[in-house]
Amino acid sequence: MENNIKVDSITLDTLFSNYKLIIPEYQRPYVWTEREINKLLFQFSEHIERKDDKPHFYLGSIVLHKDGDDYNIIDGQQRITTLQILDLIKNNRSYPYPITYNNPTSLKHIKENYQYFKLKEQELKLIDFSRINVTLVITNNEDMAYNFFETLNTGGKRLGGTDILKAHHLRCIKENDERNSYALKWEKKQKDLETVNRMLSKIRRMDYLKRNQFIPDKFTDDNKWKNVLTDDFADKAKKNNRDIGYSFVEIEENTHTVTADKYSIRQPLNEGHNYINFLLNFTDDYNFLFVINNERNDKYSIFNREIINHIDGTIDLRSYYQLTMLCFVDRFGRKNVLEFSMYLFRFIYSLRLSDQSRIYESTVRNFINETLILERILNAFTYEEVLEYLKSYIVKISSQGISGVKQRFFNRINSFFNNSIKIETYDQDLLNTINEYLKN
Repeated sequence: MENNIKVDSITLDTLFSNYKLIIPEYQRPYVWTEREINKLLFQFSEHIERKDDKPHFYLGSIVLHKDGDDYNIIDGQQRITTLQILDLIKNNRSYPYPITYNNPTSLKHIKENYQYFKLKEQELKLIDFSRINVTLVITNNEDMAYNFFETLNTGGKRLGGTDILKAHHLRCIKENDERNSYALKWEKKQKDLETVNRMLSKIRRMDYLKRNQFIPDKFTDDNKWKNVLTDDFADKAKKNNRDIGYSFVEIEENTHTVTADKYSIRQPLNEGHNYINFLLNFTDDYNFLFVINNERNDKYSIFNREIINHIDGTIDLRSYYQLTMLCFVDRFGRKNVLEFSMYLFRFIYSLRLSDQSRIYESTVRNFINETLILERILNAFTYEEVLEYLKSYIVKISSQGISGVKQRFFNRINSFFNNSIKIETYDQDLLNTINEYLKN
């Protein structure tokens, strides 16, 4: 195997018969649905209907990492699993391959797709595995196999950025039991990880000292986001085993008090444990701050449910409000989250009534950049510094009449602060400020 790489063109029959295929723990679950299956079946049918001297149907490339007698599937799991389900039904035999699936998501989709394929038995009869070809790429070097995987998927659309990051960082954890443990933690929080990764990337790129970086907006497509995330959290992560957090600490005589999260949003990152713990830490913060269900009835949750989660034309304001809240909890923890959230609301959402024009994302981002609110939070030594700035900020409200969606926004906050929530005595300044805001 020259240079640790073997490239061959083989049929699916040969692949399934001659290679002991294994799915590494760091791979994402099997997630194909009827949509992807129908697309594949349509491609098969088009190929079968061709009348010319046609070549074999080409299924694409499969990347394998040779590990002893095993071949770890680095790229191609979704297609391979789907075709194994198809073969199981087509040949009416018990499961013939050595691949083991334990992930609940994978098992769920395998069962669903098995039932769906059963409805397509007539279509399946024309599919011949001896006439389906793949380009097989095999390497006995795991890093090289992953480089093929990342290159293929950065330019394609099969995987999201967070899926690539999962494979990249889990493979850097060498102990199998530890790798499996982290894979399980990842899966439990899977639904929020892409959102959190994108928030963290934006905050890191909005650094005032690095102003020439591309910053994705709400129109950035998934493929571009994939490149951004792999650049920020894979390419720029150091190859170092150390799980390091960069926290602010108060030191007084012989006492040390950590005043922030263990990890800092803009800190340097290392591959493996460090990045994964960094991401899971901020996913916990994200859930605390923004995943507000009806069972949470503290004042902060009520405020989010009744005001922040009702858009009324404020989707771009909410996006940057949430980025700022994540910075606040990163720097100062959760202790003063209610007080800060309301002053931050006054600060950012005042843009909604500052003029009669529509609010665009560029408007909000310019406001964030001009006021340096992220820098003020991430570089402050005390919470009081940031709070004083927000209290002293002069809110400017348009003197012209409001109507439509702005009127609904105005009515909602007016009703909320007068009827829905009781502000404690220590928040009297805030109540007075909000009342003045409403009166304007």
